[in-house]
Amino acid sequence: MDLGSPVRRDMPYLRPAMPRLKLTVEYDGTDYAGWQTQTNAPSIQSVLSAAFVPLTGCPALLHAAGRTDAGVHALGQVVHTDVVRARPVETWCAALNAHLPPDIRVRRVEVVGPDFHARKSARAKLYHYAFWRSRIESPRWRRYTLTIRDALDWAAMVTAAQHFVGRHDFAPFTVTECAVQTTVRTIHWVAWYPAPDAPEPGLGDPLWPSELTAVAFYGDGFLRYQVRRMVGALLSVGRRRLAPDAIRDLLCGKMLCGIKQFVPITTAPPQGLTLMRVDY
Repeated sequence: MDLGSPVRRDMPYLRPAMPRLKLTVEYDGTDYAGWQTQTNAPSIQSVLSAAFVPLTGCPALLHAAGRTDAGVHALGQVVHTDVVRARPVETWCAALNAHLPPDIRVRRVEVVGPDFHARKSARAKLYHYAFWRSRIESPRWRRYTLTIRDALDWAAMVTAAQHFVGRHDFAPFTVTECAVQTTVRTIHWVAWYPAPDAPEPGLGDPLWPSELTAVAFYGDGFLRYQVRRMVGALLSVGRRRLAPDAIRDLLCGKMLCGIKQFVPITTAPPQGLTLMRVDY
């Protein structure tokens, strides 16, 4: 390069890199149409994006680890975005929360490298689905649990849930129009909190009432509606409409009573589902 020539402002390597922020976000999804921006309903993405306007002068382009459905909650959704100027992470967190409604909060802000991607860099996700086991719905927990008023065979559900562990084709547990390259996913483990057959689980713990039971799924990724349909299948097992081994047969693509592998599976309601964390 001729050192005497004028500096060209359009040279990309002369432009300072835009800081990339990683946000850990918690939200109550009850009043939202899910994560993704919608034209006719409020979404988590649109509200969070708008919170950047007072700070940067324009909405943020946000990328999330997963697109939670309408009514689904998150304790540890992860989002990344590029911003035009650097600020202390504490300033970003406080300023964003000052412009967010009380049912959405940024719990943590980190500065990450340009190669970080909230979805593509994720190694695993943890989802919880919570049940309220009582004939009387709880005012406190009704937004975050599925009320189970009938008696279920919880032992059969625990047995059936273990068939999800491993690497399987989860096509029967998603929607047919799901646009993905493969429907194969790995579930590393499934756990219940507390064990449904424990004597009076949670008794005496005000933070975990005896009526509350949750099942957790930890895997490398999840398809649209996958967790809710897995829970729906477990509920069918609990009501003795499916045998526990039917879960294994579905994942193996076997016939069930002459029906092909894409048998109708109930999708559990959204309010019991929470994205707990994303691991990188």
